[in-house]
Amino acid sequence: MEQFPISIGKLRQGSRAASVALNVILILLVLIIVFELTFFSRFKRFYVVGQSMYPTLTGADYTYNSVGERIIEVGGDYVYADTATTPQRGDIVVITTSNSGSLTTIIKRAIAFGGEKVELVDGALYIDGALIEEPYVSPENNQSERNTYPETLVPEGYVFVLGDNRDNSNDSRGDYGMIALSDIVGVVPEWSMNMRGFITPISTFFDFTLPSVFSGCN
Repeated sequence: MEQFPISIGKLRQGSRAASVALNVILILLVLIIVFELTFFSRFKRFYVVGQSMYPTLTGADYTYNSVGERIIEVGGDYVYADTATTPQRGDIVVITTSNSGSLTTIIKRAIAFGGEKVELVDGALYIDGALIEEPYVSPENNQSERNTYPETLVPEGYVFVLGDNRDNSNDSRGDYGMIALSDIVGVVPEWSMNMRGFITPISTFFDFTLPSVFSGCN
């Protein structure tokens, strides 16, 4: 008879512990949901296709089937784009544009903005007459005749973009021309670049169905 109240006490303690654990779990779930809603409303994830941003980014290879549909292979990097950041010179940007004749999402580097004069001389970049160092451009990918571009004024509200793989990039020198700032979806943040070694294999393993960004190779 003396053990009965002790058992009741233990049950009450167990019930309180279970209630606390349940409340903790519920709070964690709410925090996770709030984080996901906040994070994914600002940061959009993309799969890189094509090699125009090589060696900075590795894009997946692709082929075309008999009806002209692009068949994308595995092997590309996954990146996040921050939709709430204003692009600056040198930023990697995701762009949705119809300048080439059809609506396309591409990934390039922002080079020059409205009111600036941009020029390429044998692969060297000049903005308003000043030489701009570009450590992200590999010399072996910057040797073609396309890497000379006459001095051109970028219109207000537009940005001149290039791929890091200058010999193999369709960008503002070609079909895409000057890109309207309103066509920039987002800026790839530094942390996304630094975490590619984690983001890419995890995303590949789970085979996420994500929007692709065509790097715009020729």
